[in-house]
Amino acid sequence: MGVSAEDLLAVVHVHLDRVHDALRRLGCDPGAAVEIVETSALDLVDVVADRPETVDDAVGWWFARARDLERTVNGGAQDLPLARGLLADDGDQQVLAEALEQLPETERLALLLRDSYDLADVSVAAALGLTPDAAMEQVGRARLEFLPLVDGTPAPGTIHAESLGALARLGESRPVASRDATMRRHALSCQSCHAVTDAQQRAHLLLSGLAVVALPESERAGVLERAGAYAFAALPTSAALVLQGHSHLHLDPDDRPRRFSPLLAIVAMVLAAVLGLGAGLLISRSDGPGSPDQTALQSGGALITPSPPLPATTASPPIVQAPSAPTRVFEVPPSPQPSPSPTQVVENLQITIDPDSGANGQTLTVVGSGWDAGVEVTVDYLDTLGDPTGSRAFAFADRDGRFRATLVAFDPANIPGPHVVQASAGSQSAETSFNAGA
Repeated sequence: MGVSAEDLLAVVHVHLDRVHDALRRLGCDPGAAVEIVETSALDLVDVVADRPETVDDAVGWWFARARDLERTVNGGAQDLPLARGLLADDGDQQVLAEALEQLPETERLALLLRDSYDLADVSVAAALGLTPDAAMEQVGRARLEFLPLVDGTPAPGTIHAESLGALARLGESRPVASRDATMRRHALSCQSCHAVTDAQQRAHLLLSGLAVVALPESERAGVLERAGAYAFAALPTSAALVLQGHSHLHLDPDDRPRRFSPLLAIVAMVLAAVLGLGAGLLISRSDGPGSPDQTALQSGGALITPSPPLPATTASPPIVQAPSAPTRVFEVPPSPQPSPSPTQVVENLQITIDPDSGANGQTLTVVGSGWDAGVEVTVDYLDTLGDPTGSRAFAFADRDGRFRATLVAFDPANIPGPHVVQASAGSQSAETSFNAGA
């Protein structure tokens, strides 16, 4: 078991700016943030090299270590941390940063880790010192506290507080896990849980657009160079590292142990059988009449008599032939021609939005009717050219073909004019217009 220097440096490269962004948004001044990023990265190398059994998730451990070091810094930054670049020109960036700054430190870090940095729940849990389920509950509560700070709208109440972690996962643009399938069906019929899910989705969408305050370019090369030299001095290289089994250290959410392929196992068994059969045929041929093995051989003047051949029954391995499966003939009737869809569903297919105009970032209530019962409807917000903006919502049509969804009319380019709200489910599609103001 082990972790190579290259593996750990890949983690450092990916999360270097995110750790720096978290430190700045937790109140660390620019100079101290750079120093803590480097110190915590070197600490990560040390713990992986000396005590790897204490690190279940390297990414979460790094954020937790940086947070501990940040708490030891006296004083805090007086300026509001804002990224530089195209996204920094968006006025919403300042609104989001100010709202985050009003949250307690733990809630602020939970939102950054899950929504802004898109970390797995195990990494968020390791950084916060919680279990994955408790970490998602923390994320869900933080989102409900965050939304009123953005637009002053009261957050929905949580009647089923014990399900907040599941509702937090349902409010994200990720495939629904099997453990959350029951809660998703419940949320479609429970008005309170449905409202909480919509709020989770909106907060997640807003924070996913938060620009990261990157490490200054003047410092980046030096930090990476020193971290690389330290890692190669303390850890083996990938060429020298021989892994026996799978390392317990979780470096990346997508790095999962892979089982041995069943197809390879079958191929190996077939090759072994073929080799055994070939060896048996060679042995049986060498024991036939006139074979050189049956003749006396001379070596150095001495007469060498070969050993008697083995009985024919042991010359070649037995061939095991599996009985062939009985053949059955099935008559497959031709597929019936699909009956045309009821014309009234297509004619009544529509969506409406409320309001139909407003500022960029306006929250819309989308109501649809005439959809197939039970289908999942995807609602997208398109820009003035008809291209997706990244703002999306999901809903399920009830047995009467109606659905309700909450969509944020957010265009990153902030271009005023008519935008399209489009709903689709398979071959069904409907759209309406939203007039975005400047």
